[in-house]
Amino acid sequence: MKDYRKCTAAVLGATGSVGRQAVDALTALGIRITLITAGNNIEELLRQAKICSPDMVAVSNSSDAENLRNTLSCKVYGGENAVCDAVRECGADLIVHSVSGMAGIPSALAAAETGARIAMANKEAIISAGHLIYERLSRSGGELIPVDSEHSAIFQCLTAQGAARLSSPADSSSVRRILLTASGGPFFGRTREELENVTPQMALAHPTWKMGKKITVDCATLMNKGFELIEACRLFGVTPEKVEVLVHRQSIIHSMVEYTDGAVIAEMSYPDMRDCVRYALTYPERAPFGGEPLDFAELGTLTFDRPDRTAFPLLSCAEKAWYMGGTAPASLIAADEEAVSAFLGGALSFNGIADSVMKVLEKVTVRDASSIDGIYAAEREAREIFHTLY
Repeated sequence: MKDYRKCTAAVLGATGSVGRQAVDALTALGIRITLITAGNNIEELLRQAKICSPDMVAVSNSSDAENLRNTLSCKVYGGENAVCDAVRECGADLIVHSVSGMAGIPSALAAAETGARIAMANKEAIISAGHLIYERLSRSGGELIPVDSEHSAIFQCLTAQGAARLSSPADSSSVRRILLTASGGPFFGRTREELENVTPQMALAHPTWKMGKKITVDCATLMNKGFELIEACRLFGVTPEKVEVLVHRQSIIHSMVEYTDGAVIAEMSYPDMRDCVRYALTYPERAPFGGEPLDFAELGTLTFDRPDRTAFPLLSCAEKAWYMGGTAPASLIAADEEAVSAFLGGALSFNGIADSVMKVLEKVTVRDASSIDGIYAAEREAREIFHTLY
């Protein structure tokens, strides 16, 4: 990729938590943003457009697009295929993909076809269709760098060894273990019985990160860490046996890689997603930042614990989905989306999230994941099973 200072960028999902931070990081780096996209948060989209003055915006709702055409001077795309069409036509060198959920798969595939660098913050696309994304990257000459703090950390640790690759999963032959860290969420140390009366308000009180409701609940159940385990396997060419999850309450070490000679390399920083976005945009360079450096004396002790898989069984459920193969990970994502929605709506208990997801996974049909149609069929089936059971 050319000098990042001369690049243009697109931000998909610009109104979400990661998208907003991406716009901040790009603006601070002086990178011109040519395209921003959004779902339903038009007010925030207008605020972002005022900040970065894009050439294009894209929204999925046609009536929203028509209203935006009366407000903005730039080109406005609207409709079901608007984001994908805009991605293919924007010509950006960098594409920050922060569309959340399974809805982000089509735009991830479209981005992979452009030959651009993708700063990928959508784990669902990697988990369910990562192989299809890498096939398109291989054909287009594009590249992908993960933005999740843990996977950014792993990528940086692999880069230190020279083992990271951009267009396809890394060569893991020299890797003994990936040590994937977790904050433990708001309920670390509680038993399954103590979790029975957890309310949505309690689950949304994450101790470290400020994120959307869905991912915050996933952090509370450790489903998010299960997703990240599958994502690590997809991105870095390993199996779950090579990934160990450790609860690290301080959220300073974002993940580690142990090599076959016993050496362990860790990536450490204060928790700030803008750092991950900045690295994905500027790699292999490191842009200066104005934040406070780590004060190790002030930090004092860094602690590690093993997760309680009895109280938080979805971590093991994710491993099961990986070994089931095919479309099982896509089914897992869909079942979890339905379960979290039911919990937030008061129709399911906190423990009911894990119970329902595991029941759905037992009943799904595992299909061939070599086509996007098979992935979507598995997604629909998982949602139908959930609603049949609950």
